[in-house]
Amino acid sequence: MKRCFLPIAALALAASASCMAQGNEALPAGPVALTVELPDPAQQVLYVHEVMPVRPGSLTLYYPKYIPGDHSPDGPIGAIMGLQIMAGGKRLEWHRDDVDMFTFHMAVPAGVNRLDIRFQLPDPGRITPQLMDLTWEHVVLYQAACPTRLQIYQPSLVIPADWRHASALVTTTNSGGHITFKPVPLNTLVDSPVIAGKYFREVDLTPPGSAVHRALDMVGDDAAALGISDAQIADYRRLIEQAQALFHSHHYDDYHLLLVLSDYTSHGGLEHHQSSDDRARGGSRMFADADHFMLDASLLPHEYTHSWNGKFLRPINLWQPDFERPEQTRMLWMYEGLTVYLGDMLTVRSGLWSADTWRQAVAYRAADMAHQTGREWRPLIDTTVAAQLLYNAPNAWANWSRQVDFYREGQLLWLAVDSRIRALSHDRHSIDDFAQRFFGVDDGSFVTHTYTFDDIVSSLNAVQPYDWAGFLHQWLDGVGTQVPLLSGLDASGWKLVYSDKPSRYQNALENVGEGELSISGVNAMFSVGLFLDHVGRIQDVRWNGPAFKAGLAPGMKLLAINGRQYGTHVLRDEIARAQQSKQPLQMLVQGDGVTAVHAVNYDGGLRYPHLRRVPGKTDYLQRILTARPTASEAPKGAGN
Repeated sequence: MKRCFLPIAALALAASASCMAQGNEALPAGPVALTVELPDPAQQVLYVHEVMPVRPGSLTLYYPKYIPGDHSPDGPIGAIMGLQIMAGGKRLEWHRDDVDMFTFHMAVPAGVNRLDIRFQLPDPGRITPQLMDLTWEHVVLYQAACPTRLQIYQPSLVIPADWRHASALVTTTNSGGHITFKPVPLNTLVDSPVIAGKYFREVDLTPPGSAVHRALDMVGDDAAALGISDAQIADYRRLIEQAQALFHSHHYDDYHLLLVLSDYTSHGGLEHHQSSDDRARGGSRMFADADHFMLDASLLPHEYTHSWNGKFLRPINLWQPDFERPEQTRMLWMYEGLTVYLGDMLTVRSGLWSADTWRQAVAYRAADMAHQTGREWRPLIDTTVAAQLLYNAPNAWANWSRQVDFYREGQLLWLAVDSRIRALSHDRHSIDDFAQRFFGVDDGSFVTHTYTFDDIVSSLNAVQPYDWAGFLHQWLDGVGTQVPLLSGLDASGWKLVYSDKPSRYQNALENVGEGELSISGVNAMFSVGLFLDHVGRIQDVRWNGPAFKAGLAPGMKLLAINGRQYGTHVLRDEIARAQQSKQPLQMLVQGDGVTAVHAVNYDGGLRYPHLRRVPGKTDYLQRILTARPTASEAPKGAGN
């Protein structure tokens, strides 16, 4: 397959030329010394000191704006404080750009060859009194117009002496909490977060006979949070083996699954080339509670899959030579959608999920997309192009406006691709062959490659000839029934159905951490058309659904139903009762100081999604989710 190697070199050369055009023929000799200190974790403030080699003349500094993996200009520039730049022992005047808030301009006096830059950054979502999750892009200024790969940084970190740390960066010294890392280019530094904490544990996940080290590194609120079981460790070891069996390549010398287990940090995950940055939404209970673990089990497989899909191989316009130039996110249906599909598949193949849990999760997501009324006007491709607007969009009216649906709908798209490959090839080929062909090149190389839409189509056709361009365009550009949303499920021998009992997966989504720590909320979108938090506040309403037609809207609070004070069980009881009585649900609602009763006409009963086996059809899901032979079980190069 022909890939777009040239544009990376061309863009880098263009950036270098721009650097020269500004009068900086080359960067000054020597690395930028970057020291980050956390003197009092309880205050959650990072102290930053940069010593930056410079030349006299005009100078522009950037604060990272577009963070790889975030897909939006969300660098926390508004949080930095105390910015002071010294030159030759004197304070240097600087001014922020009038248009680009991430840019600072200044003039370096004659005879000055370095700047001392200091500022502070509060980072409460990533720091607690017991731990920290450091992302370097939050704590750095860098020179404009020169590729980040040419700017070398010497990073250091100062943390409490009794804390331990982990990172893909190579530690050169560590004394009393003063840690020095090996110098790296700025793009590598930003791609190498550090976790540290009082309660720390490392688990070796390196497969037998492999020279490439992999580890699960954890910090938590207390020692109990790190209580991963032997069975869970064995499953994570199988994850490494199953990923190798899928991709037949790796693009790192040393990989760290960095995991924060805290009830006091933000949750989520971010991919990096040689590590992941994962904050369990189950917090300190991830390993101890079965439902928490079920909801978090796919997090690490997802971010690990990104080492191939997103870091090593990236859509061409998502690669930029610095963190200032806008990323173009049109191909997130591949970057994120395929990663959800492959990551969840690896979650089952490794044993972290059962096949039944996968079916429960996909049933819930498929039902969510089937009831996503915004699909009637907004094509999937627009949710990718507008991703930077949608990541932080409000939940109110999300059902009609759509959000970052390229994750959930992207999974259904790639299930449809996989099922079609299997059907057309009479089960001789599958998405595994595409993954090996597309990602299994340049084994061991760290160099990022880019790809285009045509590259995807070409590789799919090499696995199984078909009109893949037409298929993908129909899905990406179509709206409403133009999109074969459930075709992958149907082709795999399963059908989306509804019953009056929730799956364990949906039950966990709605009940784990009920209250202020709630992970999700009460989803009645498939019935009356409401999504509520656990105290009855309406988060979203299905457009043109029963609740919508009754006049309900996001922001209102449901106080009572048919005279009974609101509670999750009351909502369910009354929905079930209305199926028998055929009477409207009388919902007492308060909003903006007005209290009124709204009659909701709905008698369809409780509706919870499940997948049901279709008799007589080939069960492709069973084959998709079956673990593959690993290096220790089959000769190298054995087929799938």
